[in-house]
Amino acid sequence: MDSIAKINRKRKILDLLEARGTLSINELAELLDISPITLRKDLQDLEKQRLITRIWGGVSLATHTITPEPPFEDRSVENLKEKRAIAKVALTLVKPNDVIALGGGTTTYEFAKFLGGIPNIQVITNSVNIAYLLLRLGVRIAMPGGFSREGSYNLFGDRAEEFFKNIFIDKCFMGVDGIDIDGGLTTLNPSEASIYTSMINSAHTLIVLADHTKLGQKKLIPMSPIDRVNILITDELAPKEILKKLEKRGIKVEIAPLEPQIESYSHSEYKFK
Repeated sequence: MDSIAKINRKRKILDLLEARGTLSINELAELLDISPITLRKDLQDLEKQRLITRIWGGVSLATHTITPEPPFEDRSVENLKEKRAIAKVALTLVKPNDVIALGGGTTTYEFAKFLGGIPNIQVITNSVNIAYLLLRLGVRIAMPGGFSREGSYNLFGDRAEEFFKNIFIDKCFMGVDGIDIDGGLTTLNPSEASIYTSMINSAHTLIVLADHTKLGQKKLIPMSPIDRVNILITDELAPKEILKKLEKRGIKVEIAPLEPQIESYSHSEYKFK
């Protein structure tokens, strides 16, 4: 099994290639502050995983590695009934004066809509659209600096990672692309994996918000081992055999009941300030 340092180096390699395209071996080694020999070993591993392509004198992401992600607005309506049910259960875990973190994503965005009525909470997020929503609800927020990417409202980068390494969070509410006993928590986005790992490591309690389609899935990049999860909130369509395995690993599972239909919301119901 790879060491934490090696896993982090591989993530950083993928981050750099996604941001800058093709890089030479020497450029990558200099940016990572490692020797070309160490880098070549990492690149061999990534090539075996079909995540990168070696070219003459350099390296780039494999063409299949990063696929265009649908716009946030399109993803936000997928499994919307499940996401809102999960969000309502998650709300019961937030107490006045809590310091909470929200990862970016469509499920955490639904959750954020309910936070305006809880007094004296502080929300820390790397998601620009969640931050904007919470500001309009009158919720105190904090954000890291960072870069954005196409198809996402989330910020990432070294500065954002350092921000989360230097704070303490009571509860972290995290959406995922996959949650699996062996694979842990995973994401499709190399650029965002490292910041979410930093966010998770800063939290006392990790609460994963994942509808049934995310369970048993192992996506591109790991964010956290499964044993780091304290609570999973999912919907009633989640496979029971997977839930039993998660409970055996010490994870508390909360099931969100689905309502017959999705109610509509207006801006006034969010109590915008």
